[in-house]
Amino acid sequence: MPVIRPLRSPVALAAAAFAALAALSGCTTGPDYRRPEVELPASYAAAASAPQAAAPQVLDTAWWSAFGDPQLDTLVRDVLANNPDIRIAAHRVEQLDAYLQISRSEGMPQVGYEGQRTRDTLSENRQQPLNRGTLPVDNNYTISGAIRWELDVWGKLRRADESAVANLMAGQEGRRALEMAMVAKAASGYLRLLSLDRELELLERSVQVEADTLALAQSRYDNGGSSELPVLHARSQWQQRAAEVPAKQAEIAALENALGALAGRNPGALPRGTLQALKLPVVPGGLPADLLAQRPDVREREQALISANARIGVAKAEFYPTIGLTSSSGFASTELGTLDKLTSNFGSFGLSFFGPIFTSGRLTGQVREAEAQQRQAAVEFLKSVQTALHEVQDALVSRQKIETQMALRDENVAVLVRQRDVAQRRYELGRDDYFQVLDAERSLASGEQLQNQTRYARADALVSLYKALGGGWSLPAVTASTAPTTATSR
Repeated sequence: MPVIRPLRSPVALAAAAFAALAALSGCTTGPDYRRPEVELPASYAAAASAPQAAAPQVLDTAWWSAFGDPQLDTLVRDVLANNPDIRIAAHRVEQLDAYLQISRSEGMPQVGYEGQRTRDTLSENRQQPLNRGTLPVDNNYTISGAIRWELDVWGKLRRADESAVANLMAGQEGRRALEMAMVAKAASGYLRLLSLDRELELLERSVQVEADTLALAQSRYDNGGSSELPVLHARSQWQQRAAEVPAKQAEIAALENALGALAGRNPGALPRGTLQALKLPVVPGGLPADLLAQRPDVREREQALISANARIGVAKAEFYPTIGLTSSSGFASTELGTLDKLTSNFGSFGLSFFGPIFTSGRLTGQVREAEAQQRQAAVEFLKSVQTALHEVQDALVSRQKIETQMALRDENVAVLVRQRDVAQRRYELGRDDYFQVLDAERSLASGEQLQNQTRYARADALVSLYKALGGGWSLPAVTASTAPTTATSR
């Protein structure tokens, strides 16, 4: 019967150790990520019936350019490039990218060096006295290098990398969500500014109508055709309307400054077009509900869930020993002149491991904490999906109802224009006095104010719809910070 001899060669022992570690290195603690089940309708109830294939192509564009206003395009470009909040978000992405680099470095060999010179004074009254002629001083010179490499046997470092990658992706999606929110805020504010311009124009026209009414009433009173009461009433109406002008001008100036701050500009006038000249972006029909997966805020929440899921594996791996390779080599001598001699060389190589025995529940608590965070992230992800569904549905319904309202406003203004024209002709024929014309002008101005408000609401509803749909999800970032690229340097 052959005798089985133990392996005695250091090389054989190292080979056996590496073989065992290689067999274990396929292990990864913690659950693999699985997206939670989400029930989605086939399409939105309020969406028009049309081919769904065109929806992504229409949405994934610089939708604000569809309004056909170069000044709006310039404003959005400045917001994306200069908005302080967006720049902060871009730097946060850089920070997360750096953290990923740090995390990946933990699984790579760590090489360092050390140099030392010590001078020790020895006691002459110790148990063994110094030899005759030996000075009570001991000089030591050391220079060495060391390598440390933690072996990722249980997948702890791989799970940590997975979490860091997900955090980076979440940061990128968070920046994108902020960009889209700022674009929508700038577009909505710009549309409101155009609406205020039109309101001011109509208000100044109303002031002129009240001034004409006052002048006519004053003329009648001066000629003895009426009492002073109509004059006082007309003067009161004119004063009330005239007082609204400076308030409207202040509102316009404040909104101009707010939009300038959004774009990183100094306070001042904002170049702009008119609300009437705007084109309306196309709303794709047959919107599939799964388009909301392109919303950056939804994708951010899912990446946060992936990160939390990976951290469970990191926490569970703490139950297992940490295994690593260590090696050091260098030169040591009591004389500086002999430090570079081969006889001064020293070195070591070893395999180390350290594991917990009793931690009073600390490791179990860490696992429970990671699992609770993962469950929170899962609920937040599902909540973001539900929120997106409701926002899109609300935006679609709002747009449909405003279109109906807009048609009625346009018809009403057409009737009021006809009424004003009839009153003008009757005055010219001497059948009515000029008060009838002024009343018709007043009614027309009121109708046009309502038409202007509805026109703004219709354009703003389109902004809300494109924001809810996450339009422009794959457009390149226009921020000052470029997309992060993880380095592999030291």
